[in-house]
Amino acid sequence: MDLDTYIKYTDENNTEISQKQLDQFSEFNRLTYDSKTSELKKIERFSKNYRTKEVEQLGGEVYLSSEDNLPEVITNHIDIGSFGKPWTFHYNKETNDKGETQWDSILYRNGSLHGKAISVFDKRNRKLAGCSIDLLTGTQTDKFKNFYGDPSVFDYEFENETIPSIKFTYNEDGRVDEIFFQDDEFSVRDFLDNDEIAAKFPWKENVYYHAFEPMLL
Repeated sequence: MDLDTYIKYTDENNTEISQKQLDQFSEFNRLTYDSKTSELKKIERFSKNYRTKEVEQLGGEVYLSSEDNLPEVITNHIDIGSFGKPWTFHYNKETNDKGETQWDSILYRNGSLHGKAISVFDKRNRKLAGCSIDLLTGTQTDKFKNFYGDPSVFDYEFENETIPSIKFTYNEDGRVDEIFFQDDEFSVRDFLDNDEIAAKFPWKENVYYHAFEPMLL
């Protein structure tokens, strides 16, 4: 193993597991970190056939530093794994004082450019916000922000803290369009008028979700 990096493994729910536990899972991730900064460098996804025990590479994600050459990194990865499996490359990193990061990203599938996006992650690498970038027009589409909340207040789906408690979607103008909470869909008015939600999620105290911009505070 490269002395400049160290490895962790997670299951399909992004819960950390040991290398010895890999045989227990049909899907797992291999995470590579920088030894000096502890920054995540790469996520590789794998699937195992229970019958044959054969492990298949399913693509992954690469997080580039300012010193990395994007075209070179793409060339070195897009042919790894089964044909047609996606690789996402994150670059142009921005950070705030809370340890959250914003990245531009490009998605390759079948060796060709398939999509562009902007994403914001928290310190646990959970996605806080994101949008797609139209390849022809460059406009932002599919805008969203995720709220996770305190696990003592919010019931996480499947007890999985990587699944957001509340998801906000935004229209072309960046205003809230729809809100999803506990498998229910709300308009902004219905969301604000719900006393149970208001007790858990004080709207005035969560200004970040009132509009799509800014993505990174």
